[in-house]
Order: sequence, then C-alpha cells, then structure tokens
Amino acid sequence: MTVSPSWQSILQRLIKTPTERQRLATALGVTTMTLTRWGNEESNPQRPHLIRLVQVVQPQHRQELLEALRRSYPEIESWLKDNATEQVAAEFFAQVLNMRTTTIESLRFWHISDLVLKQALVQLDPNQLGMAITLVQCMPPGPNGKIRSLRERVGKGTLPWTADLEHLALFLGMESLAGYVVDSCRVQSIEDLRKHHLVPAYQTEFEVSAAAHPIWLGGRIAGCLLVSSTQLGYFSQQRMALLAVFSDLISLAFDKRDFYPPGQIELRPMPAPEKQRPVLVTFRQRVADAQYKLHLNNAEAEQKAWQDIEEELLIMKE
Repeated sequence: MTVSPSWQSILQRLIKTPTERQRLATALGVTTMTLTRWGNEESNPQRPHLIRLVQVVQPQHRQELLEALRRSYPEIESWLKDNATEQVAAEFFAQVLNMRTTTIESLRFWHISDLVLKQALVQLDPNQLGMAITLVQCMPPGPNGKIRSLRERVGKGTLPWTADLEHLALFLGMESLAGYVVDSCRVQSIEDLRKHHLVPAYQTEFEVSAAAHPIWLGGRIAGCLLVSSTQLGYFSQQRMALLAVFSDLISLAFDKRDFYPPGQIELRPMPAPEKQRPVLVTFRQRVADAQYKLHLNNAEAEQKAWQDIEEELLIMKE
C-alpha cells in the first residue's frame, strides 16, 4: 500500500532548486529559511501563508499539494472559498460602461468580452485551481425562423486549460448544459459531471463541475456564460451570485439584435466534439471563398461560413 506524501514532503521537493526556493519565498513574503523549516516540520505556516502557497506554487504541482493539504487541514476548502472576492468593484463596473460608450461598434464585442472574462476568472478562481469560462452565443435563426444551435465564441482559462480557449470553440445544442440553460432560460450548476445527472451535459477534458447563466436583456436571451472547474462541487451560492453579475456585465458586449425571444429557441442536438473538429477547421477557407466568389466583406463572409458549418453539422447529426 502506497502512502500519500505529506504537504511538507511535497514542499521539500519543490524547494530543492535555489531559484524555485527563492521565488516561493518572495511570493509568500517569508525567508528561504522559513520555507525550509516548514518543509522539515520544524514550524507550521499560518492560514494566510497556506492559502498563498496554493496560489503561487507552479500550476503542475498545485493539485498534488492541495490534496496533501486537505489531509492535514480538512478545513482548507472553506479557507479558499472565504478567500474569494464576494463583490465586483464599482470601479470595474465603471470601466465596462466606459468601454461600452467609447469603443467603436466593430471592436465592442471583443473588447468587453475580453475584459469581463478575465475579471471573472480572477474572482471566480482566485486560487487558480483550474477553470474555463466561455461566452456561448445563439446562432442566428435558421430558415424556419428558429434558433437551432449555440456557438462558443470566446473563452479564457487557467491551467490545466490554456489561457485562450478560442481554438477549442464548438457548436452546442440541446445535449449540452449551455443548451439546457438557454432553452429553459434558467441558471443551472452540476456538482459532479462524472456522475449521472438529470440535466443534459457532457464532460469535457479536466472538467469536474460546471455552471451556466443566461445572458439577458429585457426578457430576451443572447446565450449564456458557461464555467467549468477542476474541483468537485465548486459552484457555491456565492460563486453563482458572482456569475450572475458577470453575465449581466457581458450582455453589454452584444447589440440589441443579438437577443431573441425565448419562444424562438428550438435547439437541436449537435455532433460530438471529435466529429465537429474536421468541419470547424474549414472555417478560414470558407471565409476566403465567400469573400472571393460572393464579394462579401470579412464580417459577412464569416457569418456565412458559420451558418454553412452549422447546417452541415445539423445534417450530420440527423
């Protein structure tokens, strides 16, 4: 039977190299001698230092350290949750509103979504335990006047996800958590995606728990804000309240025409990610073809390419 390493032995291993020992000491505001004493179990760090240690350790070692700390300090989960910022600062609201009024229309979506997603990551995952947050938008209505799918437009992450998630973007339908939230117009979270759950959802790589919140304007819906965590049961009432605030803020990235009456939503199932990828990689070539053959500008060509891809994926799923 293998014995799990203590957090002190993990720390000892991490501080063997002088550069890492000095980096951690500086980040924690202690001496290298103090770090060594912690590792040798000659003294114990205070609660703020333990929280900070989880935050500043190299990402590839964070999960192992956290699991070891849980064995010695079962209450560390509540410490980390208490460390989360409960409110969005008034200055940030002002910054988003200023960006909304001063940014030209063609750049507004990208600038506001980038700003809000980065701040959401900082506040929803302050200890960098691993999170992905994605803005999911309704596709324009199909020939029948109904919205048949959603598209992941932009996303940000902390390790083990990449910082920019745009290359992982997929189409989502009624089989997904985002699809359920948009279709039902209800907030939803799932504590453990590895277990059976009543709400439609599928588990992506690294994902253990997830939540989604609709993006609203005057009773109409544009999509949702979708969040995934590496941690079990991560989306507490406090974090769901924060997610609601960021969903409201990110609605400012959209135009009024991007919001649709709930009755117009009739999502259909979309193919699995591995079946979508070969079609999605053709996007740039489709845009170039549309610009050359149909003489469309870039925005028009991109819109046509996405709609053509959506149609192809819907047919594939039939």
